[in-house]
Amino acid sequence: MKNRVIPSIVFLFIIQISFAQKRGWQNLDLQKDTVLGISLEKAYDILLKNKQPKMVIVAVIDSGIDTLHQDLKSVLWRNPENGYHGENYLAEERGREDITNLASLRKDFYDSLSYEIVPDIYRNDYQTHRKLEEGFRAHVEGMRSFMTELESSSNILNLIVERIGKKNPTLFDFQNYKSQNNEEKQLISLIIRILPQYPDFNTFKNAELDLLVRRAQEHLLIGLNLKSLPGKYEMLQTDGNIQYDPLGLVAPPNFTPFHGTHVAGIIGASRFNGIGVDGVANNVQIMMLKVTSNIRELRDHNLANAIRFATDKGASIINLSFGKPYSWNKKEVDDAVKYAMKNDVLIIHAAGNAGEDLDQIPHFPNPIYADSTGIAKAWIEVGASGPKDDSTLLASFSNYGENSVDILAPGVHIYSTIPGNKYDDYNGSSMAAPLVAGVAALIKEYYPVLTAVQIKEIILKSVVKIKHNVVVKRGGQYASVPFSTICSSSGILNAYNALQLASIMSKDSL
Repeated sequence: MKNRVIPSIVFLFIIQISFAQKRGWQNLDLQKDTVLGISLEKAYDILLKNKQPKMVIVAVIDSGIDTLHQDLKSVLWRNPENGYHGENYLAEERGREDITNLASLRKDFYDSLSYEIVPDIYRNDYQTHRKLEEGFRAHVEGMRSFMTELESSSNILNLIVERIGKKNPTLFDFQNYKSQNNEEKQLISLIIRILPQYPDFNTFKNAELDLLVRRAQEHLLIGLNLKSLPGKYEMLQTDGNIQYDPLGLVAPPNFTPFHGTHVAGIIGASRFNGIGVDGVANNVQIMMLKVTSNIRELRDHNLANAIRFATDKGASIINLSFGKPYSWNKKEVDDAVKYAMKNDVLIIHAAGNAGEDLDQIPHFPNPIYADSTGIAKAWIEVGASGPKDDSTLLASFSNYGENSVDILAPGVHIYSTIPGNKYDDYNGSSMAAPLVAGVAALIKEYYPVLTAVQIKEIILKSVVKIKHNVVVKRGGQYASVPFSTICSSSGILNAYNALQLASIMSKDSL
């Protein structure tokens, strides 16, 4: 067999996700627990004892929430006007999901044109569509490449196990295995490093490598669906071009709100019921605003309406754990963000999981107003970090940007609520953002005099500063770069430090 090395992206990814940390590691303290959590339990134990928090509303604009979950139902906000937990911006008056296939129709429309014959009114949109399609296809090819590398590593591991001659090899077996090539040598080194953290090899393989393969396959299948190509919808509003399907008739599992439920649990899962997980904040009401699903693209119009609704109904904090590489109607979103800023609302946004430099490749929504009137002052852009205070600290998937990303927070193996009274580990900046939102809510609970802009300042000034370099992918190559180039604060979220600083600033604000 030809001598090869494990593909670097797979090797780095497996190393990062395979750290079998204690569940809830993100709440632990670096000095006490040797993982770079946010020192939340330390804050509760030392700073918040015998203090009475005020209730804070946090809006989760996402894919919806399992409103019957045992760890969430007691913390969900209800609209006093109608008793609903929030708003579903994907529903019609008849209570059905508006599944329109507009993206597919727009793709057909643009594909029927060429630049020479496209009407002037659609020319910019046509160019954007072509650019998005190229990026989409590049993403699919990247997923194919990742799957190939991942399956190759899995096959090599299976071959090693076969040569050992046991269905469930021990650590001793791997330590005494004679590697046939560099690829096997790297895999063996990785297994020896990680296996002691698991009961046995099969548990490790199922929990990490096999799970990673399954999830990558799922993402690839979703990515291959060209109907998910985005496009402009205003031109196709005639009834004849829009098709509706009743809720439940089209891929029912896609409607299960895994993402929003997981995000909500990170922010505010009940800390007092003795079951499941504990959210960051201890006296919040989670306002559910559904604007997206696995089969519906995020519309700027719906996002803008959700931001305005949250602001009008008293949310102090809005969590946005989603993004996209385009914005067809950024002005409408910007106007809604300006409205939130005017009404003292803090917006927390996940930076994304494409491993890109946002200083070079913009993502949306973002705090920069398209009309050149400035930026949203109470907006925090959040990247994802891992548990180890070393070169792998930046999550391998996380977007970053010295000027575009404000802070990093734990986003690897975050254990939280999922539908059906269940729990699971998820990775992503989508998990990092609600940690920041939860800390912001805590600050507002105990120091309500502080404004949204002040809370942002506190969170960014109180980070654990990172002095060492981290590994990042730039131009297709991995490089070691100063952490100061990853985010503007040069640090990791820390609840203990933030609450200490909030105490000082709140006295100054009186």
